[in-house]
Amino acid sequence: MMRRSWALLAAALLAGTAPASAADLTIVSIDVEGGAATLYITPDGRSLLIDTGWPKGRGAPRPAPGDPPPSPSASSAERIVAAARAAGLQRIDHVVITHYHVDHVGGLMELVKLFPVREVIDHGPNREALPPGITPERAASAPATLYPAYLSAIAGLKHRTMAAGQRLRIGQLELTAVHSDGQPSPRPLPGSGRAGSGCDEPAALDDNGGEENPRSLGLLLRWGKARILSMGDATWALEHGLVCPVNRIGGSDLMFANNHGSAVSNPPALVASVRPRVVVVNNGPTKGADAAVLERYRALAGTAVWQLHGALRSPEANTTPERIVNPGRYDDGNLTITVSSDARITLRNPRTGRSETYSP
Repeated sequence: MMRRSWALLAAALLAGTAPASAADLTIVSIDVEGGAATLYITPDGRSLLIDTGWPKGRGAPRPAPGDPPPSPSASSAERIVAAARAAGLQRIDHVVITHYHVDHVGGLMELVKLFPVREVIDHGPNREALPPGITPERAASAPATLYPAYLSAIAGLKHRTMAAGQRLRIGQLELTAVHSDGQPSPRPLPGSGRAGSGCDEPAALDDNGGEENPRSLGLLLRWGKARILSMGDATWALEHGLVCPVNRIGGSDLMFANNHGSAVSNPPALVASVRPRVVVVNNGPTKGADAAVLERYRALAGTAVWQLHGALRSPEANTTPERIVNPGRYDDGNLTITVSSDARITLRNPRTGRSETYSP
């Protein structure tokens, strides 16, 4: 399916963003082609956006060999605005930038020009220096280049740095920083404290994908009894340390797979210790959703795995087709999730029109 225009995209979103109940939290996992952008909307209309996807002109999947290039598509910022307007929002109250990699912060500079934003939250200054010998093309998208542009874009907006362990309330939605700027929460989170599982696995990997990844601002969001885990691009060593030897996170009802489901993250100890009931992988057709990670989550008894895109590099590891929102290279549907205060989770696939509900 070829990409929709922004106007058609906004119209299509109108059918999928209403909460199942007036008391439910609505979450829209926005397809920004392997970047990250997730919108949370409370019943009283308060809003939180975690990450902003790519800058304009970036992020579209490359055509397969021999295929014609795709038609122009909406940018990450335009897709976010379409989702926000479809949900009836007049502004976004809080934007969390987990870290300064281009697929997370890249859309922010356009977003603040297109739609009102009240507050921006981050982990503090960029920590990833330009590597020696980097090409000018790559340097233009590096965190050291993007961070000054980010600060310029948010000048005049309320700006907060959230340290590990700090909490923030957005109406009835409570956020706790599980980790920030490379530091774990100084105390176990409520509901945690048991021994971790799988702690005999390797505690670290050599690769972290860039220093900004482990500096991510990771959050535990609590909606009534529901626990939602969103840890940005946290990487193996940090994740392992959070659950071994003591699980300082606890369990989760809904989890967004770390680092788009990449194998530099999501270690066996984290997966086995947190044991989410539902996992959403915010991947692109050729980015994230590594086979080892998909298989690791799918092996958990009682866990449902959903993917924003089918993984074209390892299709044999994909979850069941009805839980894949965008199976093709150029599809661009969003995933709508509702969470009740008693931790009932409903996910709706706009491609099929089907919903699945998972009771606690």
